[in-house]
Amino acid sequence: MSLPPTRQLEAFLAVAEARSFRLAADRLGMSQPALSQNVAQLEAHLGMALFLRSTRSVRLTAEGAELRSHLSGLLPALREALDRTRNFGTDPGVPLRLGFLASAAARYLPHALGRFRAEFPDVAVHARDDTAEGLFAAVDRGELDLAVSSYLPHKDLAVEFTQFRADPFMAVLRRDHPLASRERITWAELLDYDFIGANAGSGTRFITDEAMRAINRPARTVMDFNHFTAVAAMVSAGMGVSALSALTCPPADDPLLCAVPLCDPAVTRNLGIITSNREGTASRHASRFQEHVIEAARLVHDAGRSAA
Repeated sequence: MSLPPTRQLEAFLAVAEARSFRLAADRLGMSQPALSQNVAQLEAHLGMALFLRSTRSVRLTAEGAELRSHLSGLLPALREALDRTRNFGTDPGVPLRLGFLASAAARYLPHALGRFRAEFPDVAVHARDDTAEGLFAAVDRGELDLAVSSYLPHKDLAVEFTQFRADPFMAVLRRDHPLASRERITWAELLDYDFIGANAGSGTRFITDEAMRAINRPARTVMDFNHFTAVAAMVSAGMGVSALSALTCPPADDPLLCAVPLCDPAVTRNLGIITSNREGTASRHASRFQEHVIEAARLVHDAGRSAA
Protein backbone atom coordinates (compact mmCIF):
# COMPACT_ATOMS: atom_id res chain seq x y z
CA MET A 1 0.00 0.00 0.00
CA SER A 2 1.26 3.47 -0.86
CA LEU A 3 1.78 5.96 1.94
CA PRO A 4 -0.87 8.66 2.43
CA PRO A 5 0.19 12.34 2.38
CA THR A 6 1.73 13.63 5.59
CA ARG A 7 -0.97 16.31 5.94
CA GLN A 8 -3.59 13.57 6.31
CA LEU A 9 -1.59 11.85 9.03
CA GLU A 10 -1.06 15.15 10.84
CA ALA A 11 -4.79 15.90 10.64
CA PHE A 12 -5.65 12.48 12.05
CA LEU A 13 -3.17 12.77 14.92
CA ALA A 14 -4.36 16.27 15.83
CA VAL A 15 -7.98 15.07 16.08
CA ALA A 16 -6.92 11.95 17.98
CA GLU A 17 -5.13 14.08 20.58
CA ALA A 18 -7.71 16.89 20.83
CA ARG A 19 -10.80 14.63 20.60
CA SER A 20 -12.35 17.52 18.70
CA PHE A 21 -12.30 18.52 15.03
CA ARG A 22 -12.72 22.19 15.98
CA LEU A 23 -9.81 22.23 18.45
CA ALA A 24 -7.60 20.22 16.09
CA ALA A 25 -8.31 22.64 13.24
CA ASP A 26 -7.34 25.57 15.48
CA ARG A 27 -4.08 23.89 16.50
CA LEU A 28 -3.13 23.18 12.88
CA GLY A 29 -4.23 26.59 11.64
CA MET A 30 -6.63 25.24 9.03
CA SER A 31 -10.37 25.36 8.50
CA GLN A 32 -12.53 22.65 10.03
CA PRO A 33 -13.90 21.51 6.63
CA ALA A 34 -10.33 21.13 5.32
CA LEU A 35 -9.37 19.11 8.40
CA SER A 36 -12.43 16.88 8.07
CA GLN A 37 -11.64 16.32 4.39
CA ASN A 38 -8.08 15.21 5.19
CA VAL A 39 -9.30 12.73 7.81
CA ALA A 40 -11.96 11.40 5.43
CA GLN A 41 -9.35 10.94 2.70
CA LEU A 42 -7.12 9.01 5.10
CA GLU A 43 -10.02 6.77 6.11
CA ALA A 44 -10.81 6.14 2.44
CA HIS A 45 -7.15 5.37 1.75
CA LEU A 46 -7.09 2.79 4.56
CA GLY A 47 -10.60 1.51 3.86
CA MET A 48 -11.77 1.84 7.47
CA ALA A 49 -13.21 4.29 9.97
CA LEU A 50 -10.71 5.80 12.40
CA PHE A 51 -13.21 7.79 14.53
CA LEU A 52 -16.66 7.30 15.94
CA ARG A 53 -18.36 10.67 15.61
CA SER A 54 -21.42 11.93 17.45
CA THR A 55 -22.86 15.35 18.14
CA ARG A 56 -21.20 15.26 21.57
CA SER A 57 -17.91 13.41 21.13
CA VAL A 58 -15.21 12.07 18.86
CA ARG A 59 -13.77 8.69 19.83
CA LEU A 60 -11.09 6.54 18.24
CA THR A 61 -12.03 3.19 16.77
CA ALA A 62 -9.80 0.23 17.56
CA GLU A 63 -8.06 0.77 14.23
CA GLY A 64 -7.71 4.48 14.98
CA ALA A 65 -6.13 3.74 18.36
CA GLU A 66 -3.67 1.35 16.69
CA LEU A 67 -2.68 3.98 14.14
CA ARG A 68 -2.28 6.65 16.81
CA SER A 69 0.02 4.41 18.87
CA HIS A 70 2.46 4.30 15.97
CA LEU A 71 2.12 7.84 14.65
CA SER A 72 2.54 9.57 18.01
CA GLY A 73 6.25 8.73 17.87
CA LEU A 74 6.82 8.59 14.13
CA LEU A 75 5.46 12.00 13.11
CA PRO A 76 7.52 14.04 15.61
CA ALA A 77 10.61 12.09 14.54
CA LEU A 78 9.82 12.79 10.90
CA ARG A 79 9.37 16.51 11.60
CA GLU A 80 12.70 16.59 13.43
CA ALA A 81 14.45 14.76 10.58
CA LEU A 82 13.08 17.24 8.03
CA ASP A 83 14.00 20.23 10.21
CA ARG A 84 17.52 18.93 10.79
CA THR A 85 17.97 18.31 7.07
CA ARG A 86 16.64 21.77 6.20
CA ASN A 87 19.02 23.41 8.67
CA PHE A 88 21.97 21.11 8.02
CA GLY A 89 25.29 23.00 8.17
CA THR A 90 23.93 26.10 9.92
CA ASP A 91 25.36 25.03 13.28
CA PRO A 92 28.46 27.21 13.88
CA GLY A 93 30.17 24.10 15.21
CA VAL A 94 29.94 22.46 11.75
CA PRO A 95 31.52 24.97 9.34
CA LEU A 96 31.85 24.79 5.59
CA ARG A 97 35.54 23.90 5.15
CA LEU A 98 37.24 25.37 2.08
CA GLY A 99 40.70 25.05 0.58
CA PHE A 100 42.35 27.26 -2.02
CA LEU A 101 45.56 27.72 -3.88
CA ALA A 102 46.97 31.02 -2.64
CA SER A 103 46.59 32.58 -6.09
CA ALA A 104 42.96 31.46 -6.39
CA ALA A 105 42.19 32.64 -2.86
CA ALA A 106 43.48 36.13 -3.65
CA ARG A 107 41.51 36.44 -6.87
CA TYR A 108 38.28 34.49 -6.26
CA LEU A 109 37.66 34.03 -2.53
CA PRO A 110 36.62 37.62 -1.62
CA HIS A 111 33.86 37.77 -4.23
CA ALA A 112 32.68 34.17 -3.76
CA LEU A 113 32.67 34.42 0.03
CA GLY A 114 30.81 37.74 -0.03
CA ARG A 115 28.06 36.26 -2.21
CA PHE A 116 27.87 33.11 -0.09
CA ARG A 117 27.59 34.99 3.21
CA ALA A 118 24.84 37.18 1.78
CA GLU A 119 22.90 34.02 0.93
CA PHE A 120 23.77 32.02 4.09
CA PRO A 121 24.67 34.52 6.83
CA ASP A 122 24.47 31.91 9.61
CA VAL A 123 26.83 29.36 8.04
CA ALA A 124 30.33 29.39 9.50
CA VAL A 125 33.14 29.20 6.93
CA HIS A 126 36.73 28.06 7.50
CA ALA A 127 39.19 28.61 4.63
CA ARG A 128 42.88 27.76 4.23
CA ASP A 129 45.47 27.69 1.45
CA ASP A 130 47.73 24.81 0.45
CA THR A 131 49.52 23.26 -2.49
CA ALA A 132 47.53 21.34 -5.08
CA GLU A 133 48.80 18.05 -3.64
CA GLY A 134 47.75 19.10 -0.14
CA LEU A 135 44.29 20.16 -1.32
CA PHE A 136 43.60 16.93 -3.19
CA ALA A 137 44.69 14.91 -0.15
CA ALA A 138 42.62 17.00 2.29
CA VAL A 139 39.43 16.55 0.28
CA ASP A 140 40.12 12.83 -0.04
CA ARG A 141 40.58 12.53 3.75
CA GLY A 142 37.37 14.44 4.42
CA GLU A 143 39.17 17.41 5.98
CA LEU A 144 37.80 19.85 3.37
CA ASP A 145 34.33 20.00 1.82
CA LEU A 146 35.57 21.73 -1.31
CA ALA A 147 38.87 23.05 -2.69
CA VAL A 148 39.89 25.27 -5.60
CA SER A 149 43.07 23.91 -7.14
CA SER A 150 45.02 23.26 -10.29
CA TYR A 151 44.76 19.80 -11.78
CA LEU A 152 46.82 16.87 -10.57
CA PRO A 153 46.37 13.16 -11.45
CA HIS A 154 44.11 11.67 -8.78
CA LYS A 155 42.97 8.21 -9.86
CA ASP A 156 43.76 6.72 -6.44
CA LEU A 157 41.77 9.35 -4.53
CA ALA A 158 38.01 9.44 -3.87
CA VAL A 159 37.64 12.90 -5.41
CA GLU A 160 36.32 14.60 -8.52
CA PHE A 161 37.89 17.56 -10.34
CA THR A 162 35.59 19.95 -12.19
CA GLN A 163 37.55 22.37 -14.38
CA PHE A 164 36.34 25.94 -14.78
CA ARG A 165 39.36 27.72 -16.30
CA ALA A 166 42.49 27.04 -18.36
CA ASP A 167 45.32 29.32 -17.19
CA PRO A 168 48.11 29.62 -19.81
CA PHE A 169 51.76 29.53 -18.78
CA MET A 170 54.00 32.52 -19.32
CA ALA A 171 57.74 33.10 -19.14
CA VAL A 172 58.55 35.49 -16.28
CA LEU A 173 61.62 37.65 -16.90
CA ARG A 174 63.25 40.88 -15.92
CA ARG A 175 62.46 43.63 -18.42
CA ASP A 176 66.17 43.93 -19.22
CA HIS A 177 66.48 40.22 -20.07
CA PRO A 178 67.53 39.39 -23.69
CA LEU A 179 64.24 37.51 -24.29
CA ALA A 180 61.95 40.15 -22.78
CA SER A 181 61.18 41.88 -26.09
CA ARG A 182 59.95 38.68 -27.76
CA GLU A 183 56.25 38.12 -28.55
CA ARG A 184 56.62 34.44 -27.70
CA ILE A 185 59.32 32.34 -26.08
CA THR A 186 59.85 28.61 -26.53
CA TRP A 187 60.50 26.41 -23.53
CA ALA A 188 63.86 25.42 -25.01
CA GLU A 189 64.89 29.08 -25.19
CA LEU A 190 63.74 29.76 -21.61
CA LEU A 191 65.62 26.75 -20.26
CA ASP A 192 68.94 28.11 -21.54
CA TYR A 193 68.90 30.23 -18.35
CA ASP A 194 68.97 29.49 -14.63
CA PHE A 195 65.43 28.54 -13.61
CA ILE A 196 63.45 29.51 -10.51
CA GLY A 197 60.99 26.66 -9.96
CA ALA A 198 58.08 25.56 -7.79
CA ASN A 199 58.26 22.97 -5.04
CA ALA A 200 57.17 19.39 -5.67
CA GLY A 201 53.47 18.82 -4.97
CA SER A 202 52.33 22.06 -6.60
CA GLY A 203 50.30 22.27 -9.79
CA THR A 204 52.93 24.61 -11.24
CA ARG A 205 55.67 22.03 -10.67
CA PHE A 206 53.55 19.28 -12.23
CA ILE A 207 52.98 21.35 -15.38
CA THR A 208 56.54 22.63 -15.79
CA ASP A 209 57.88 19.08 -15.36
CA GLU A 210 55.44 17.89 -18.04
CA ALA A 211 56.58 20.64 -20.44
CA MET A 212 60.24 19.75 -19.88
CA ARG A 213 59.57 16.06 -20.47
CA ALA A 214 57.76 16.94 -23.71
CA ILE A 215 60.95 18.52 -25.11
CA ASN A 216 63.30 16.18 -23.26
CA ARG A 217 65.06 19.16 -21.72
CA PRO A 218 65.58 19.47 -17.94
CA ALA A 219 65.78 22.87 -16.28
CA ARG A 220 68.90 24.21 -14.64
CA THR A 221 66.94 24.82 -11.45
CA VAL A 222 68.70 26.99 -8.90
CA MET A 223 65.81 27.57 -6.45
CA ASP A 224 62.36 26.14 -5.67
CA PHE A 225 59.56 27.91 -3.76
CA ASN A 226 56.02 27.19 -2.64
CA HIS A 227 54.65 30.65 -3.37
CA PHE A 228 54.55 32.50 -6.66
CA THR A 229 55.45 35.81 -4.99
CA ALA A 230 58.76 34.31 -3.84
CA VAL A 231 59.46 33.14 -7.39
CA ALA A 232 58.77 36.64 -8.75
CA ALA A 233 60.98 38.19 -6.08
CA MET A 234 63.92 35.97 -7.05
CA VAL A 235 63.48 36.76 -10.74
CA SER A 236 63.36 40.47 -9.86
CA ALA A 237 66.63 40.04 -8.00
CA GLY A 238 68.26 38.62 -11.15
CA MET A 239 68.56 35.05 -9.81
CA GLY A 240 67.10 33.50 -12.97
CA VAL A 241 63.93 33.16 -15.08
CA SER A 242 60.72 31.28 -14.39
CA ALA A 243 57.40 30.07 -15.77
CA LEU A 244 54.13 30.88 -14.06
CA SER A 245 50.47 30.68 -14.98
CA ALA A 246 48.87 33.93 -16.12
CA LEU A 247 46.90 34.20 -12.88
CA THR A 248 50.10 34.21 -10.83
CA CYS A 249 52.23 36.40 -13.10
CA PRO A 250 53.33 39.90 -12.06
CA PRO A 251 50.91 42.65 -13.19
CA ALA A 252 51.45 44.28 -16.58
CA ASP A 253 52.61 47.52 -14.95
CA ASP A 254 55.33 45.85 -12.84
CA PRO A 255 58.43 48.08 -13.21
CA LEU A 256 60.95 45.21 -13.16
CA LEU A 257 59.21 42.11 -14.51
CA CYS A 258 57.31 41.12 -17.63
CA ALA A 259 55.42 38.00 -18.70
CA VAL A 260 55.71 36.58 -22.22
CA PRO A 261 53.58 33.71 -23.62
CA LEU A 262 55.35 30.34 -23.74
CA CYS A 263 55.10 27.97 -26.69
CA ASP A 264 56.47 24.69 -28.05
CA PRO A 265 54.66 23.37 -26.09
CA ALA A 266 51.89 25.76 -25.09
CA VAL A 267 50.68 24.51 -21.69
CA THR A 268 47.98 25.55 -19.26
CA ARG A 269 47.31 25.19 -15.58
CA ASN A 270 43.77 23.84 -15.43
CA LEU A 271 41.91 25.33 -12.47
CA GLY A 272 38.91 23.59 -11.01
CA ILE A 273 36.90 22.49 -8.00
CA ILE A 274 37.86 19.39 -6.02
CA THR A 275 35.01 17.59 -4.27
CA SER A 276 34.70 14.19 -2.67
CA ASN A 277 32.88 11.47 -4.62
CA ARG A 278 32.05 9.52 -1.48
CA GLU A 279 28.35 9.09 -0.73
CA GLY A 280 26.92 11.53 1.80
CA THR A 281 29.62 14.20 1.41
CA ALA A 282 27.97 16.65 -1.01
CA SER A 283 26.02 19.40 0.75
CA ARG A 284 23.78 22.21 -0.47
CA HIS A 285 26.17 24.80 0.97
CA ALA A 286 29.22 23.33 -0.77
CA SER A 287 27.31 23.19 -4.06
CA ARG A 288 26.24 26.81 -3.75
CA PHE A 289 29.77 27.93 -2.86
CA GLN A 290 31.06 26.10 -5.93
CA GLU A 291 28.63 28.10 -8.07
CA HIS A 292 29.81 31.35 -6.47
CA VAL A 293 33.48 30.48 -7.15
CA ILE A 294 32.79 29.79 -10.81
CA GLU A 295 30.88 33.06 -11.09
CA ALA A 296 33.73 34.92 -9.36
CA ALA A 297 36.22 33.47 -11.85
CA ARG A 298 34.06 34.56 -14.76
CA LEU A 299 33.74 38.11 -13.41
CA VAL A 300 37.47 38.41 -12.64
CA HIS A 301 38.52 37.30 -16.11
CA ASP A 302 35.82 39.28 -17.90
CA ALA A 303 37.12 42.36 -16.06
CA GLY A 304 40.66 41.48 -17.15
CA ARG A 305 39.64 41.22 -20.79
CA SER A 306 37.79 44.54 -20.60
CA ALA A 307 40.84 46.22 -19.08
CA ALA A 308 43.04 44.81 -21.82
